[in-house]
Amino acid sequence: MTTEVAPPALFDRLPAIRERVADAEGMLFCTDFDGTLAGIETDPDAPAIGSDNRVALERLRDHDRVRVAVISGRELADLRERVGIEGIDYAGNHGLELHKDGETTVHPVAERRRRDLGGIVADIEERLAGTDCFVEDKSVSATVHYRTAPERRDEVHDAVESAVGRVAPGKFELSTGKDIVELTPAVAWDKGDALLLLDADHDGWLPIYIGDDTTDEAAFRALAGIGIGVHVGPGTETAADYRIESPEEVTRFLDWLAHEGLDALGAAES
Repeated sequence: MTTEVAPPALFDRLPAIRERVADAEGMLFCTDFDGTLAGIETDPDAPAIGSDNRVALERLRDHDRVRVAVISGRELADLRERVGIEGIDYAGNHGLELHKDGETTVHPVAERRRRDLGGIVADIEERLAGTDCFVEDKSVSATVHYRTAPERRDEVHDAVESAVGRVAPGKFELSTGKDIVELTPAVAWDKGDALLLLDADHDGWLPIYIGDDTTDEAAFRALAGIGIGVHVGPGTETAADYRIESPEEVTRFLDWLAHEGLDALGAAES
């Protein structure tokens, strides 16, 4: 349930989190990428995972009662290359693309609408030609960026809505983020569904999800009562259980999980 009161600061509640980890059979650790594992950048090709985050994720991955997944709005191929950690699961395009147990699947509705999406992207690019805004085509979804021209927000939204209405009315949904508009196939599937699918084979495990944007709220809602959601940033309207301020604090929490969290799992096992 989304509230208008900021959730408690995560680092004030570490003893409670440690207790929940110790009580679990295992841990499913899932995280967003942009704004979480990596900082937000104007250029979508710029973000990269830091070495400290990589070390922590690999340490978590190597524990026999921990599963790690990165769930992002990025295209799956881009996400896997950018993170570059083998032996973990990946969900791209907000869960429409899934790489689990070494196999990749694409939601069938998203697959069928690739051609429509291509037409919409071309239409948007024509409408925004000559501006600093640009479209990131992610094969089964698209993101329209206006971080370098925030004053064009209304123009961008109008362009996207008009293009969808002309090419494929009713077949795509729009959502907003940090100076972006996300365009995805109109299908009942999101990051929360992807997370629950990853969690389906882990009875008694504690799922944890960290994210910073509006699309991550679906994952926080999916975890209500069964896991731990952590919102990155100052916002108050979130369904997350806890908050941390920045990607730098994500790194700090990852290090805690990779040491104190794994110790708690080990103590429960013994």
